[in-house]
Amino acid sequence: MNVITLLFFTANGIVIVTIPPYLRDLGVVSETVIGTVISTAFLVSIVVRPVGGYVGDKIGYVWTMRLGLASAAAAQLAYLGGDVRWVQVGRVLHGFAIATFLPASIAASVVNGIKSMASRSLAVGIGSAVGPLVGSLAYDVGGARFAITVAFVLHSLNLLLALKTPTVEVAKSGGEGGGVERRVYLFMALLSIYSTTYMSLSTFIPVRLRDTNMPLAYWGLFSSIAAFVSLLPRVVLARGQMAASRTAGEAATAMAMVGLMCATLADGPLEFAAAGAIYGVGQGAVVVTYQIFALAGSRRAGLASAVYTMGWDVGSIVGPLTVGRLVEEYGYHVLYYIPLLLVVNLIALTRVKLWTSTKP
Repeated sequence: MNVITLLFFTANGIVIVTIPPYLRDLGVVSETVIGTVISTAFLVSIVVRPVGGYVGDKIGYVWTMRLGLASAAAAQLAYLGGDVRWVQVGRVLHGFAIATFLPASIAASVVNGIKSMASRSLAVGIGSAVGPLVGSLAYDVGGARFAITVAFVLHSLNLLLALKTPTVEVAKSGGEGGGVERRVYLFMALLSIYSTTYMSLSTFIPVRLRDTNMPLAYWGLFSSIAAFVSLLPRVVLARGQMAASRTAGEAATAMAMVGLMCATLADGPLEFAAAGAIYGVGQGAVVVTYQIFALAGSRRAGLASAVYTMGWDVGSIVGPLTVGRLVEEYGYHVLYYIPLLLVVNLIALTRVKLWTSTKP
């Protein structure tokens, strides 16, 4: 299960770093349009994700992950159509892939407890480290279509692996009856703010690099170093009870905010690398702590995972759309202020009562 998750995030990371400059290559001038196209996947995902979580609880998480992988492979073929309209089709399919694969992947770990959730986060971290680096290098060497082809091959191989994966041990719900706990909605909101911040920068910093004739590999360097460094806090948190600590969540959020601020100011490889290292320390711990605060011990793992991760969709819609309009109106310097949104999360974490039971 963790290998399948790792490969999904590797292929997904390739596409994340490739699509924004690819749209510019296809002749899209407006940053608002770029933000709209990027957001399409998450508009689809936010609608489909609760259904995906419910289906995962009913038919099994591996089966639902297979649906997501098939849609992800189809999305890459649409991207290769070489037209903005085909990219939009690809974003729709990509949204369906996110909505079905991710909640099922998380739920499969939730039913096995906090240690399983933390080990899954390592797989996510490795894939997130390798993907953007491969994607940015592939783009710089062979263009967007070459990078997307690599992602298609990975998704296709991963689908074959998932088809051979036994379903018996994970084809069960995290519990019967009851609704989704209130804490899930709280951390869905905090995740949406985090996602708004990150997705805004990950969409328009690559476009800024392209517009200023700097290598896209700079952002790939930031993303990959961040992901590699994020493995350290994931390992540390996986070995102890600190994963359910308020202090860990607060420190993680603050580090992520500082790293993203540095990324908006970077203009060379060393600056992007340093920003990535700082952000990685925070991001790795944010992924683990927020997810555990929201989901550990949930009665209905699939549906709860879907609701919580809808926060990522909300931010991924609001961020690129809103910031795209701001960049078009006022220029790239508005990106400097976006990381300050995470102050809201810091305030919330100091005030909310956290659920810290470690029982699955």
